[in-house]
Amino acid sequence: MLPGELQGNLDQREFDLGHDIFVPAAIDAGRDVDGIQMLRATYFIVTTDAPGSVWEIDLPPLARVHGLGALGMLGVVFSTMRAIEDTGQELTRFDLFTDPGDIAGIFALEDEGAISVQLEDIWLPESWCRDAAAWGAEAEADGEPIERGDVLRVALELFRTAFRFTTGDINVEALMDAEPSGQIFRSPRETAALRYWADDQIEKSKRAFAEAPSEYQLEWTSDG
Repeated sequence: MLPGELQGNLDQREFDLGHDIFVPAAIDAGRDVDGIQMLRATYFIVTTDAPGSVWEIDLPPLARVHGLGALGMLGVVFSTMRAIEDTGQELTRFDLFTDPGDIAGIFALEDEGAISVQLEDIWLPESWCRDAAAWGAEAEADGEPIERGDVLRVALELFRTAFRFTTGDINVEALMDAEPSGQIFRSPRETAALRYWADDQIEKSKRAFAEAPSEYQLEWTSDG
């Protein structure tokens, strides 16, 4: 259970993940690129080498009339699905990852078979992240420094631009020409959920280490 102040529904008056796709990315490390400070962030993807029973894809009309079959696919995880209560119907909505169980649910996808969950990297200009306001907040950014583990929400178009830079398709000048205003936000509740989940994974690893037969144990140090 997360602390009480992190419970409850997030104010999403300005954003709706059902209509506006913002990809969650967690800050990991930084480096200088041609005099510009960049931050490496990680995001979740799911991959499969076998076609699933149902894949919902928005294809151009020309592609739809030819009937395409997917033998492999990679997808970026951008939300959890949460039941809408008190409606009398089985309805769900796109929502933020505000509970550690939401993050664990990503890895539960692997139980479906033929699906693999992985982490990928993307590079973001530090200035984009530093100037980002909090998700759902009307106030401007407070100038707090970005720390490792902070979760950001990046609008799909801006994410695509950063992805093209990461893969080497565009240079840093083209990346910096992008306008990040209103396209990237800090997500403090997702940051708390991710850190809680990560700490829990570390504790589980420690317990598994302590319970393992001595002949299988490696030396454990406090710095991992």
